[in-house]
Amino acid sequence: MGNPKETEKQIMVDRSVQQYLFPFLLREDKIESFGNRLLSDGFFFFDLSDGKQQNMFYGKDQVSHRSLERYFMPNIESILFPNSPEDEAGIRRFSKKVDKECSLQAPCLNTTFILESVDVFVCPFHIGFINLRITLPEELTYDDVLYFGDLFRVMERISEDEELTVVGCGEKKYLKVKDYIFNELVPSIEEYADNQSQFKESYFGSLPFFVDERMYVISYINYRGEALSETDLYRAGKLNGYGPDGERFVGATNQEYIAKYCEDKVYDRWSDLTYYVMSEYHFSCITRETGKIERKLASQMYGEHYYSIFLLLYYKIVLLKLSHDYAKVDVIKDQFSTELLIVMITEFSSKYYFPAINSTESGTEISGHLKQVFRLEKIYDDVKDTLKTLYQNQEKLTDKRVNYLLQILTGYMVISGIFGMNLVIEDWKGQIQWSAMAGYSIFEWFSFFVIISGIVVTLLLSTFFLKNLLKEYRNRKKKIY
Repeated sequence: MGNPKETEKQIMVDRSVQQYLFPFLLREDKIESFGNRLLSDGFFFFDLSDGKQQNMFYGKDQVSHRSLERYFMPNIESILFPNSPEDEAGIRRFSKKVDKECSLQAPCLNTTFILESVDVFVCPFHIGFINLRITLPEELTYDDVLYFGDLFRVMERISEDEELTVVGCGEKKYLKVKDYIFNELVPSIEEYADNQSQFKESYFGSLPFFVDERMYVISYINYRGEALSETDLYRAGKLNGYGPDGERFVGATNQEYIAKYCEDKVYDRWSDLTYYVMSEYHFSCITRETGKIERKLASQMYGEHYYSIFLLLYYKIVLLKLSHDYAKVDVIKDQFSTELLIVMITEFSSKYYFPAINSTESGTEISGHLKQVFRLEKIYDDVKDTLKTLYQNQEKLTDKRVNYLLQILTGYMVISGIFGMNLVIEDWKGQIQWSAMAGYSIFEWFSFFVIISGIVVTLLLSTFFLKNLLKEYRNRKKKIY
């Protein structure tokens, strides 16, 4: 994996592009109209059958829709690439070409960049994503690219000691990246995002169950020079560009620690020309290939690899959301929410979560690395345990309620059998003889009460059952789609 010592000389980058994924919650009462609003705002619904979109959103690159379609398993393909913007069961992507020059000013870097395009994803389970595609200038160094990614991914400065960043777009200047996104790129988002956070320091649209004050970064870096060292690869995973003193920042001094990190996080099948480095917040392809191979690698970072990363990140967020919903529900008192949560977990497990998302050898290996990085299997096992616990609790509560109901109905049956339903029923044949009721004995009055109350209880139970059935059907659809 190259020289184990840190590369001292500057690494020059010929080409670097980055994508930034920002997840947010959608309001359930606004989802149906969100897609129409995006279309009216100049976004295009992403359609694999539209060949014009292959080079519309990726700057100088293009993505082969045919290759993208064949890369994923058939059951995944229908979810990732729905045929219609009204297909609420699929992950709908709306894209807008921007092609606008902007700037970033920071203590260690002043540079321009091209915002190529913006994606907005509308996903089941009320999850949305915004994705930004950015092309950086050619004269930047490897340190500059890492530093840019580390700064730009910060939606809002949490602490005062974080470096001040100014994003410029035309005549406008933004001190926070979140303001740049919400005001400049997708101004309509605040109408449709669900701000559930209870924390004052959180920004609008943040997820209460996911640490998302920093966006997930996807980078493609084409450099020239010698093979990268383990230290350079480690810095890519951590997005370590410059330190507070303006010098190259590594973040670790123990070479054994760095080597172990690279062993876990670096996919080096094509070393020492190409490496894939993946961490909890950064996925990067770092290569010194040229020609057709270089163009293919860049295209994959917009296409096959991009969608694999997106899908696994979506899996993680939905699983965390389901765990968060379980923590809020009172399984004893709130039977309806408990049943709804069972349906949501079952629906996600059976329809959306698949162990294998593509059939290629390298794609499967990279996805396997990402799953380990995201700890997907561990989170999924926790959710499955949650489902098992919910089933057990629900079964106990259902058995208890059924027992109570049977006791009530058994009481009515026993009493009716003792007194006989014919004590007063003769008075109700044909025209009801209301005057006869005045001469009822105490037993006849008791029998009359049993009959009337039995009818009322049956009607109430039937009404309650039908009402809950309709409510469950409506809310089940709302909570998922």
